[in-house]
Amino acid sequence: MGSKRKAPNREARKADAGRPLEIGGGMAKSPRAPIRVDSNVILLLSIFVVALALRLLPIAFCLSNEGIMFSEFDPYYHMRRIVYAVDHFPLLNSFDSYVNYPYGYGISWPPLFDLIAASLSLIVGLGSPGRGTIEAVSAAVPVLLGLLSIGLLYYIVKDAIGREAALVAAFFMAVLPASIFRTAFAYTDHHALEVCVSLAMYLCFMRAAASARKEKLSFKSLKKRPLVYAALAGIGMAGMVFSWDGAPIFIGVIVAYSFIQYAYDAFRGEDTEHLTVTGFIASLIAVTIVTPFIMACPAGRGFVVSALYLSWFHILYLAAIAMFFIAMWGLFRLCSNVKAPWFTAPLAALIGIAVLVASARFALPQMFNALEAGIQFLMGSGNVLVTIVEVEPLFSNNGQFSFDVPWAYFSTGGLLAILGFAAFLFTRNWKSLKESEVFLLVWTVMVLLLGLLQKRFVYVLAVNVALFAGFAMYEALKLAGFYEHLPESRGKKASRQRGASITPPMVAVAIVSAILLIPILMSAISIAGSMEPYARNWNEACRWVDENTPKTSYAYSADNGTHPEYGIMCWWDYGNYILYEAERPAVANNFQTGVEDAAHFFIAQDEASANAIMEKRNAKYVMVDYRMGSPWAGVSNGIFENMPYLAGEDSNSYHMSYLMPVPYGSERKLDGSAKYYGSMYSRLFNGDGLGGRDGLGYPTNGLEHYRLIYMTQGKDPVKVFEYVKGATINGKAAPGSKLELWLNVTAPDGDHAYYSTTTAGIDGAYSFTVPYPTSSTVGIVKTGDAYTIKSGSSSIQVQVSASAVDNGETVVAGGMQ
Repeated sequence: MGSKRKAPNREARKADAGRPLEIGGGMAKSPRAPIRVDSNVILLLSIFVVALALRLLPIAFCLSNEGIMFSEFDPYYHMRRIVYAVDHFPLLNSFDSYVNYPYGYGISWPPLFDLIAASLSLIVGLGSPGRGTIEAVSAAVPVLLGLLSIGLLYYIVKDAIGREAALVAAFFMAVLPASIFRTAFAYTDHHALEVCVSLAMYLCFMRAAASARKEKLSFKSLKKRPLVYAALAGIGMAGMVFSWDGAPIFIGVIVAYSFIQYAYDAFRGEDTEHLTVTGFIASLIAVTIVTPFIMACPAGRGFVVSALYLSWFHILYLAAIAMFFIAMWGLFRLCSNVKAPWFTAPLAALIGIAVLVASARFALPQMFNALEAGIQFLMGSGNVLVTIVEVEPLFSNNGQFSFDVPWAYFSTGGLLAILGFAAFLFTRNWKSLKESEVFLLVWTVMVLLLGLLQKRFVYVLAVNVALFAGFAMYEALKLAGFYEHLPESRGKKASRQRGASITPPMVAVAIVSAILLIPILMSAISIAGSMEPYARNWNEACRWVDENTPKTSYAYSADNGTHPEYGIMCWWDYGNYILYEAERPAVANNFQTGVEDAAHFFIAQDEASANAIMEKRNAKYVMVDYRMGSPWAGVSNGIFENMPYLAGEDSNSYHMSYLMPVPYGSERKLDGSAKYYGSMYSRLFNGDGLGGRDGLGYPTNGLEHYRLIYMTQGKDPVKVFEYVKGATINGKAAPGSKLELWLNVTAPDGDHAYYSTTTAGIDGAYSFTVPYPTSSTVGIVKTGDAYTIKSGSSSIQVQVSASAVDNGETVVAGGMQ
């Protein structure tokens, strides 16, 4: 009989459960365990899906048969540079003869954003992308950067607080309007890159600092992990320099944090060498990367020091940061060795920094001036800056205290962020803060100051608002017991026992959360799903100009010696539209070039003064729109008052108020003054240059050298005028008699009449200069068969040829009694 095999007990079976079965000399496959996906990964991916959907909303209105309509103004110049970069990769134009025409202008924007878009366009287009491919890829780049920024914020918060709080913060950044509007489809601007690169820089630096402390990094004991993160942080610093000319602000956050961390470590009596090594390595890597590129730039070769474009300022700035870390280490170690009070070192450092900055005014005046210019920029001072709406403080709207902007871009998220920041302060252990916690506090305070100074920085403040709004929501969920019901918190057994239990606090938090999130989502959809009201008309008008006016040469040349044939007079807000969509030189554009001449042109009270500016700027066309009008004349959000201000005149002289009788009293009315209606802008836009009567009812002559050739339809039409020599009509009439001239003009908005009047001289001679030929179609404007000239009961008909108008010829009219 064979022996019986004893059955294994339960413990043995459990021990053997994970072992492969041996059969003969081989091994049997055990059943494959099911793949489990971490719920946090699923949630994070879901957040990315929501973020993507919201950021793709502009597709609903920005796509057309002619191309993509980009958001706001600056994306149009980015597109101009991206197209150039695709054609000349990896070179970018540092000079543009189409800007500030006819003088040209050096381009100060750092290159990284445009090179990224150009590189991706070349990849997608397999080396030779068409304009449509370039536009589609460039429009998608901000979306990709926005999604990447959400992921980076997740890891920053995860390191500082935990992954549950990180998920909620990532969700808020995904839906916060202030984050969406700079990272939405077709917002092709470097602002999305600023946020992304800064977050990558902060994440790497904080991980470097934390691991450096843990591994006791020192100059004598260098460790791989903190050094790798420090090097990556240095690459991030260099990336910031190549992303935005305000990079010193973002890099300055690391310097400010480091100063506070040095002081905090001194307070706790801890060594700071690990932080010194981290900061020194990061800044050394950054200056090593940046220096050769800047040396290759015109400003670098000329040893120029300016914060407005890549120059020696950035080399000196990064080198100074490296020296800062060495000096701080030496100072704090010295104070520690002599057992000075902990505050001695930070106080001495502040005094030393103040002395160095004051000394720079004499030793390095260019460096000091660059720093001073940066401070003035942040404060929004300067003639042009004060006219820019986005440079106003956060709680200001057209000079009045207002919650409109913070509510539109943060909504209830701003209120949650305030609560979250307070909760963060309350729940920290102030005697043992982590590096990441100290950084979050310093970073947030600096960004808050930045956002309060200028509303343009709401997209920067959005990151910290999302962070602390997420923390507030996380704390509320934690108090309600939400996280205790997650499988990861309770284990499988507890999950089976208490699987779907819902408590009253959880219900309350869910209801409140929904109420708070609804306004945020509504605002996000509103901002992402609507375009600027003037965008469509300016795109349409510029494309018409591109197709129906003489082409200019060197459209994408970076050569300083190129000279296009003519330019277009415009207000600076719209110059980038003209540069990209019309591919014509612009007198003024969004770099605020040509502003003074443009301002003097549009407020000119006589045509001769305006003509002199047109000749000086070699401009052949003028483009205007409704928004350039005055709020006093009923133009909502009109910008006219900026023109006399920038021309050095009193803006108040261009508007007035008066009392109008009404039943049972009088009512105060606002309107433009005679100067406003007599300005070139008003005569062009309001009167189409045709003359007749102005907005106050006073008679006015038609312009002699400007003819309407195109206008868009809608509430804010864009009108295009051609500047011509004009034909001169000479004739004879009774001495001293009044003469009137008419020409029927038909435009898309109806029939009009060109009108002018003059008085015959003592010899009976009279003269009119007119901009329209007769029996012609000029652009989209049709003219009548002849000009009618009337004096008393007599009248004559005069025909004028196109060549007479274009060449400034004289047409002799018949005599009139």
